[in-house]
Amino acid sequence: MAEEQGLQLNVKDKVYALILAGGMGARIIQTAFIRSLIKKRKLADNNYPILVIDNTMIGQMVSAALKNQNIHGVQVPEAYQSWPQDPRLWPMPNGAIEHPVFIDTWRKSFQNYGNVQSMNDLIAGNWSRTYSIEYGFSLRKDIHQHKLKNDKKSFIGHLYGKTMGLEYDGEVQMLKLTQQSKDITKFINDRKKPFVLMHIGMDRNPQDYMAGINYKTFKLWSLNDWAMLVQKFKHKYNFVQVYAYQDNPEIPDVFSIKVDNLNPVLQMLQSPKCKFFMSIDNYLAHLAATIKKRGIVLWGSVSPYVWGWKHNENIWNRYSCDTIACWRPGLFDIDGNGKSWVCDHYSCMRSITVNQVSKAIYKLEANLETDKNKGEIVL
Repeated sequence: MAEEQGLQLNVKDKVYALILAGGMGARIIQTAFIRSLIKKRKLADNNYPILVIDNTMIGQMVSAALKNQNIHGVQVPEAYQSWPQDPRLWPMPNGAIEHPVFIDTWRKSFQNYGNVQSMNDLIAGNWSRTYSIEYGFSLRKDIHQHKLKNDKKSFIGHLYGKTMGLEYDGEVQMLKLTQQSKDITKFINDRKKPFVLMHIGMDRNPQDYMAGINYKTFKLWSLNDWAMLVQKFKHKYNFVQVYAYQDNPEIPDVFSIKVDNLNPVLQMLQSPKCKFFMSIDNYLAHLAATIKKRGIVLWGSVSPYVWGWKHNENIWNRYSCDTIACWRPGLFDIDGNGKSWVCDHYSCMRSITVNQVSKAIYKLEANLETDKNKGEIVL
């Protein structure tokens, strides 16, 4: 919060607020809507502060990308016993506060912001200028309706905009490094070959093991297949995987780096030694899009037409399953015939072969040479 010490707020001040919600990738995408808020502010002929509220450093990374535009990142703690990365800002319908301990931490966080003692009070006075994604039925319905449509309006940014009443302009999100790690710099400099940055999504926290149904499991690729792929290309590249949670599997000939925020990941992506990235459906592709970095993404129960970027090599065997793109199956998710979407075969991810991914790598390498000749990557 030190970067924003100059911001002084009173509870009755007028502000715009973008409250980031959902998983890490979802919240990275939502930073693109800052442009929409800047446009709204200009049309309203005011210069009220725009607050980007999150419990990671994303807000600060946005304000760093848009310096001198009165945009401020506000970092708050994660809620007690909440879903990961859930800010839990809203009070319950009856007016009670769901997590009074957490609300106290909100107040403590805002002691650095002048006389604001309660974020809820500040938001209440600026309700018409406060925006956040509503993960409700209407958004879920839109996602399912668009999962097989390869159209610009199918991208999640457009669907998020519909729920917030903000315009998605089709451009990438905006983040900038706020910290440089000397350890990461040394690691990059020590690489003798170009490297490929990976995020395989297998890291877990204790609460992940406790979940009866964990949707993350439905989009994993075989650890053995990752290992075979690395062996096939290790003569050309070093492979580096990033992870954030406590438990993460090791892969032969892959360097593992634990990160606690997005800065070291972005620092590695920005390096000229980083040839491309590889991941399943997670935040890495969205972070890479901020700097127009191409990569390979493996898709299964989630549609790349909704969540993917067209400049990547998106591998998706959409005919591998009758209920392809079931997205986040839960106990009560059923198809039209009453069959549960809780998967018992994982055929979508199992159908992706090492040979298929290898061909995507060769294709991407050719595209990267074309980009190099043109002098820029066009997204």
